[in-house]
Amino acid sequence: MTSLSGWFRLFLCITMWLMLLSRANAQQDTLHVSLDMREPINAGWIDQLTEKVGIRGDVNPLSWGATFLASDPDGDSIYTAIVPFTVPEDSLVVSVKIKVDGSNNPNDGWQKGRNHLVKIYAGVRNELNLAWDDKALAPTSKLTGHIELIEDFHCEELASREIYVYLPPLYNKSSSRYPVLYMHDGQNIFDAAATGQEWRMDEIAENLIRSHEIEPMIIVGIGNTTDRISEYTPTRQLWHHEFTRVTPQLSSGKLSPFTGGFATEQGDSVFFKDQNDSLMVMVPGSDIYQPLTSSNDSVYFLARAGIEFQFQNVTDSAGTDKLMADKEPMGGRGDLYGEFIVQKLKPFIDNKFRTKSDRVNTALGGSSLGGLATLHMGFTYPQIFGALVVLSPSVWWNKRDILKTIEQLPAFERQPVFLYVGTGEGETTVKNVRELRNLLLKKGWSTEKINYVEADDAGHNERAWAAQVKYFLQFLSKKKGM
Repeated sequence: MTSLSGWFRLFLCITMWLMLLSRANAQQDTLHVSLDMREPINAGWIDQLTEKVGIRGDVNPLSWGATFLASDPDGDSIYTAIVPFTVPEDSLVVSVKIKVDGSNNPNDGWQKGRNHLVKIYAGVRNELNLAWDDKALAPTSKLTGHIELIEDFHCEELASREIYVYLPPLYNKSSSRYPVLYMHDGQNIFDAAATGQEWRMDEIAENLIRSHEIEPMIIVGIGNTTDRISEYTPTRQLWHHEFTRVTPQLSSGKLSPFTGGFATEQGDSVFFKDQNDSLMVMVPGSDIYQPLTSSNDSVYFLARAGIEFQFQNVTDSAGTDKLMADKEPMGGRGDLYGEFIVQKLKPFIDNKFRTKSDRVNTALGGSSLGGLATLHMGFTYPQIFGALVVLSPSVWWNKRDILKTIEQLPAFERQPVFLYVGTGEGETTVKNVRELRNLLLKKGWSTEKINYVEADDAGHNERAWAAQVKYFLQFLSKKKGM
């Protein structure tokens, strides 16, 4: 016979289970999105039959690389979508912007201005009503500590740019010299007023230095330019592929001849599917399908990547077996950018500020393409940069050419490397960074010199990289005494 206390314990267990279940269910919340597109539609540059409207953002299921599509079923030029989010606690802040997927659109189809910040609450109805011409308010400028701005820093062969210099506490009251960390995309690291998102490196460095968790350091943020892709990439990417069908077409209907999988002789694959009468593609290096626009019945364009797909010998019955893919050559000014930093910017910083200018006291860091630039420059100038911070590097660039470069590295003293990737960036990105880590180990880096981090569910965005600032500053300080 079950005792009263036994029944009571059972009741408590069931009650707690129901509370946890209720809370877990509350974590799955939706954002009801309404996009007023009357202004661009009335202006005549959106073709509602062929072009798609939606939003992009920085928290899964949104991303900056693919559009979460909205629809306009009643034809009133107000597009709607329901976006599911997992809210980790009571609320979640998401950065979003309207995107039109098409060709030859103003600003490449991006809504102008800053990203819009949306706060999503658990357990309530969340709504976002945006019009195409809405402007997000500029965040209040918030700088911590002593930061100097050097405007329009000149470079003969590259565009001028802003340089942001963080000086540690008591810099102006001492005669000490300090190690230096150079960071790409410098407009993002100190102040949200510049781009709407920041890494909070000034606040974090200030707190760590004042609490004696790291040694004082100077941080130099190198602002990017409109030529960012070219400057941050070491090789010129020539993108032409010939694909052959490797899987049957997936569906019936007008777009079925184009669906299915295609591969090159080297094993690179693309996959096409029909989604709501729109042709979608998943390209090499990506784990998501993106919408295509068509210029005629056999040519489709992926605007975000600038890729044109030409289907050969299309037939309604069997589908096409051949596919050509091309994009304009791009990138390849990374060596010039590296020379600018080493030959002009670093001597300027060493002359203007009290730095420790030797290799041991000089580090370099960046994220995404900035992470790729860090790898290339760090290995090109190992006598200059004694430690590297590499966050979510774009290993995929130009058929993973950076891995070939590392395979051929000569002997030199291997720098400490803080290497990071978020699992929310996609399987391909994680796989590439794991291969990078393994290759570094193979080429002479010890496990003590590589601080490898995989952050669960973290995406490819400023928010995720900001969460690593404390840890890579501590890593640099321990590995050298920065």
